[in-house]
Amino acid sequence: MKVSISQFKSTPDIAANLKKAVDHIGLAAAEGARVIAFPEASMVAFESSRQELHTHAENSAAWFVEGIAKSAVAHGIDVLIGIYEPSGEPRSSNVFVHVNAKGEIAGRYEKVHLYDAFSFQESAKNRHAPLKPNHDEVYVAHIDGVKFGILNCYDLRFPEIARIAMDKGADALVYGAGWIAGSLKELHWDTLLRARAIENTCFVLAPCQPPPESVGMSMILDPSGLTVAGVAEQQGICTANLDLERLQTVREALPSLKHRRYRIAPN
Repeated sequence: MKVSISQFKSTPDIAANLKKAVDHIGLAAAEGARVIAFPEASMVAFESSRQELHTHAENSAAWFVEGIAKSAVAHGIDVLIGIYEPSGEPRSSNVFVHVNAKGEIAGRYEKVHLYDAFSFQESAKNRHAPLKPNHDEVYVAHIDGVKFGILNCYDLRFPEIARIAMDKGADALVYGAGWIAGSLKELHWDTLLRARAIENTCFVLAPCQPPPESVGMSMILDPSGLTVAGVAEQQGICTANLDLERLQTVREALPSLKHRRYRIAPN
């Protein structure tokens, strides 16, 4: 399966963000991709205030997703994209939606770990996703025989949620991010992505927003931690092939998932 990831900077202008996303969907389809994954907060800039996010979630999420759905249908491609949804309280929900090639919302993942670190306080604007029985808050998308565990930015620092996605059968982990720039943050991003690929012997798709607010460095990694495609600083997309035979070869050579002696019990 060919997959693409998008790197672009979302702004306060939601219509402009939708146009950029639709442009990238078209580019991915032209390269033969079956799936495209976007950064966190693609709908609107993540640095927006709590009130701005609340208003946008209430008034704009539906038509933004509708626009994405129309493009997904037009190009026959599944889309994984970061938006904000109403939560029923003043704080919003930071969500990834999976829009399939039929234009349907096939699934959603609400961010479990909020970025309250490095002087940023995401929980002041967004709510923590409620945990569910059997870890049903963790969503794994099934697309043409490939399973994608959909995660979000700061989740990358918590290896146990990746393990839960593995237990749900994931072949690939998708970390859509607005990985905020700062001292050594590029090193953290690169190192942790490779670690998640290597320790879980899985593909990793990591679409990020670009500099200067975020680190950029969007990349697709194979199950041994090698970068097979990437976008460094500019806005754009990259595309790579996810070869399930390669996945099986790596897992046969390194059966670490089978060797686990500790499991994360269902909550």
